[in-house]
Amino acid sequence: MAAAPAPPEGRWRRPVPPTKWRRPGCRGQAVPAVQRLLVCLRSSVHPVPEPTLPGGTGSPVRCPLMELGRLEYLQALVTEFQVTDSTEAKEQVLANLANFAYDPSNYEYLRQLQVLDLFLDMLTEDNETLVEFAMGGLCNLCLDKTNKEYILEANGVEPIINCLSSSNEETVVSAVTTLMFLTTPRSRAQTTALPVVECMLRFSLSANTRLSNLASIFLQDYCSPPQVEEARNLSRHTAVGIPLPKD
Repeated sequence: MAAAPAPPEGRWRRPVPPTKWRRPGCRGQAVPAVQRLLVCLRSSVHPVPEPTLPGGTGSPVRCPLMELGRLEYLQALVTEFQVTDSTEAKEQVLANLANFAYDPSNYEYLRQLQVLDLFLDMLTEDNETLVEFAMGGLCNLCLDKTNKEYILEANGVEPIINCLSSSNEETVVSAVTTLMFLTTPRSRAQTTALPVVECMLRFSLSANTRLSNLASIFLQDYCSPPQVEEARNLSRHTAVGIPLPKD
């Protein structure tokens, strides 16, 4: 198996239209473990509007990846993100990049253009919309083994865990799902650390069905009973925890 590419020397810093990526959701169907999670992710997939060319008038492009070439179009989006001073334009481009991250045909191009680093860097932005789209993009990418290893090597777990405290429901749902996909024997100690398990216990009691179902799957399939019990005991003795997102 080929080794995952090392993160580049220069990560994106504040460097890129708005469609919405395909958001994960959960309705709690009773199916086996892996299938159950996939059902949760597919149950509320939203149709994606046609993207617009960066710097254009907003008119939809019928088939941008075919007309310009896949790499060239994605490069145009990244360039637009770098050069624009418009917050709205950055949000729009980041949303489109998150959309294209849904298609495995784009994985290699997105790695080549350092879009994974762009998504990771946007997780620390003050603009919650940028954080939401970046977290959604990472969620779309991390099922791929190479992308997963890249994110882990880039120390991406910590900023993803920090997104659990977001007040934005979509950001939190994407963060929980991404932590599931990033869990490996090597990363498990970090993705299922005690504060994360305690947070999932709180999420599992949420009135938000999508969030509570995902958290319950996380506790059942990714955490050991001793981990859950330790977190439960800790919760009984402290009121400090990651807050629930706003409905």
